[in-house]
Amino acid sequence: MVARDGFRRERRITGAIVLLLSLLIALWHPGDRSAFWQGVEGRLIDARFYWRGPMARPDGVAIIAFDDAAMSQLEAFPPSRSALAEAVSVATEAGAAAIALDFLLIDPREGDEDLAGALAGINAVLGVAEAPAETSLQDLKSGDFAVVIAPDVGNPLPALGPAETLRGVASIGHVNLRHDSDGAARRLNAAQYLATEGGNTWYPSLAISALKASDDDLDVRLRLSQTSGRLSVGDTLIALDMQGAIPLNFYGQGGTVPTYSFAELGDANLQGKIVFVGATATGFGDRHATSYDATFPGVELHATLAANVIEQRFLRRDALTWIWDIALALTASTLGFFAARLDRPWLGVLATATVFSALALVLQAAFVAGWWLDGVTAVFSLLLGAGAGAGLRFMQHRRRAANLALYQSPLLVERLADATDPHFEASARPAVVLFVDVANFTTHSESLGPEGTADFLRLFHGLVEQSVEPLRGIITHFAGDGAMVVFGLPEPGPDDTIRALCFIDALYATVGASSDWPGLGLRVGGHAGPVQTSVIGGKRHKQLAVSGDVVNTASRLQDFAKSQGAAIALSSTVLQSNPETRDRAEKLGLRPAGQHTLRGRLEPIEIWTGPPPATVEF
Repeated sequence: MVARDGFRRERRITGAIVLLLSLLIALWHPGDRSAFWQGVEGRLIDARFYWRGPMARPDGVAIIAFDDAAMSQLEAFPPSRSALAEAVSVATEAGAAAIALDFLLIDPREGDEDLAGALAGINAVLGVAEAPAETSLQDLKSGDFAVVIAPDVGNPLPALGPAETLRGVASIGHVNLRHDSDGAARRLNAAQYLATEGGNTWYPSLAISALKASDDDLDVRLRLSQTSGRLSVGDTLIALDMQGAIPLNFYGQGGTVPTYSFAELGDANLQGKIVFVGATATGFGDRHATSYDATFPGVELHATLAANVIEQRFLRRDALTWIWDIALALTASTLGFFAARLDRPWLGVLATATVFSALALVLQAAFVAGWWLDGVTAVFSLLLGAGAGAGLRFMQHRRRAANLALYQSPLLVERLADATDPHFEASARPAVVLFVDVANFTTHSESLGPEGTADFLRLFHGLVEQSVEPLRGIITHFAGDGAMVVFGLPEPGPDDTIRALCFIDALYATVGASSDWPGLGLRVGGHAGPVQTSVIGGKRHKQLAVSGDVVNTASRLQDFAKSQGAAIALSSTVLQSNPETRDRAEKLGLRPAGQHTLRGRLEPIEIWTGPPPATVEF
């Protein structure tokens, strides 16, 4: 129970640490905080887009593109202001609800009057962007926000707006694009704070300004804080991410939003739509990597945001989503911990894979429902929990193996532990088997009681172990006051019998030198020959067994020593196996006792017996 309670305590402590660390990871929110992990999170959200697949083409927006065909027709690059004026006029005549030009029309150019005339009196939006800090401030219209509640932003960059001829004829929306750390565009800033001659102003994005232009009664309100934000467009409430941006819910690859070339506008369906005019021609540079497309047109990013608002297809990645990230992280780490901690490794791997699959399904289902949960946080937490669970299981298995190794010879532990199917050679192999027991143990134990007897046996077993290990012998088992010692495992050697005799001498010397030994005698019986070594038992409980006639004969020789009043009885087989063995046996005080038929045997064997050995130098 003590060991089991110790395991439970370790599990509780490790589980608590895992939960604390996963909570810290979730609070850190690596998919938002770190540039590297932002890139990883970007790839994870790309995968979720991939598995969801494209959505139906939006109906409320359209794009007039100055593509390669248009540029070839115009024979001019970039498109002239007169060409832009013609595109605006065509869209107006086609019944567009609003027109947004994704161009920075900064410098005065020929055709500005034509474009200003085309824009006058219609619902139109022109682009504004950040300028270098040293740029002179421009006299621009303020943004279209009805209300702005936001913390103070110090030292905004100057606004880079339309040329003077074009100012005042249209609303203004910022065209700044936001790129994640991996260079992909997956969100747009809801608003941009810029400095103008009339003061600092919040400008909504081009898409939001276009929505406002399509319905002048539409209130656009912005509320920002350090950790969250809200953008309301009429009755539609948009949750901003923690950087004040709106995640884009892409419809598909570039061109999924209805797109018409300026070169072929005759069949363009623009009635009642918000029309974005932009350049997609090769070499124009306004293309960006997105979740679906490595060359997504910049103008389609703005059109996608407008379509998301119209259809209310949003991806939430705000403070509320962060709370769900924390809950998912704690759940993932807990399940990963319990799954990987399962006792059988294959079952732990299968359970962990199942938890990972379930986590992927949860992330995907939340994404389809419009929640951008932080995949990095969830996967991090799952790996943390699974790693801790697997590590705890490994440590507990190692501890169990170390504990169980105490019940087996160190010479066999590694061989048994590392084998996929623990076993020994199928054929019998030569070995020397010795049986040792304590003389008069039964009488002595009467006065000791259970605890005293256990203490004495621990002393005896320890002295046997102390004597056998330096000589590389193996204690195959202890049985009360007896011990079975084998020389020749796991591999036989030419000096097995010599080491066996050395062990006998070392055992008597060790017992004699022990101040705790109560003066009882020892008896040793030994025989040499082929033995069968095998692992026996069922599927979950196994033990090492050394069997054969040699084992039985060695046990009978121990009984023979008792009947003869001798301390040691060895078969002549032990002494004849090595030329030096007989000399060593004689130095131990062993002498021939003739041939005898032992109990249970048919054939007599030659036996040597002797008293407890004196100290002998070898």
